[in-house]
Amino acid sequence: MQAALSYVELGWPVLPGAIWHDGHFASPVDELPVTNPRLRPIEEATTDADLVREWWSTPGPHAPNVLSLTGSALGAFAVFDTLAESIARHPHFGAGPTPVPAIQEMPLAYFLVRPPLPSVLMSHEARVLEAGTPLPLPPSAMGTSEVIWLVTPEEAANRLLPGDALADLIQSYESKSA
Repeated sequence: MQAALSYVELGWPVLPGAIWHDGHFASPVDELPVTNPRLRPIEEATTDADLVREWWSTPGPHAPNVLSLTGSALGAFAVFDTLAESIARHPHFGAGPTPVPAIQEMPLAYFLVRPPLPSVLMSHEARVLEAGTPLPLPPSAMGTSEVIWLVTPEEAANRLLPGDALADLIQSYESKSA
């Protein structure tokens, strides 16, 4: 609940997410299988702290995972490892980073940005996530893989890099490697 509330304070809409149990997504309340990792419709994503407290206070053996939703308040780029490492080492990114969650053991990082985002990104190693895409945020887990911060919101001074600035950085690396 504390993590979900901290994301709400940043203005990021959240939804409760299913847990992974016995090889499938399950309700955190009763561990029964669910068909969708989102426990609420995407239209219900909220920044209402009272509603978040209600959703994450439901009794049961597990707390729900924390999902945020891309849209007008939060954008994201999915970036493959090699490019993500190059961006992280770039002086411009180091001077004004943006939060970057990742799912352990997956070859992607998610660079969170401030919309608007470019409608087209010419890249082989990155893509813009469409509005309405749910993103797991720490301390969630997807299966046995934990969602971790590569760059925490605090390390990014609780600010999001503009989407166009990250797109420019991606394009500059794509041009160099071409």
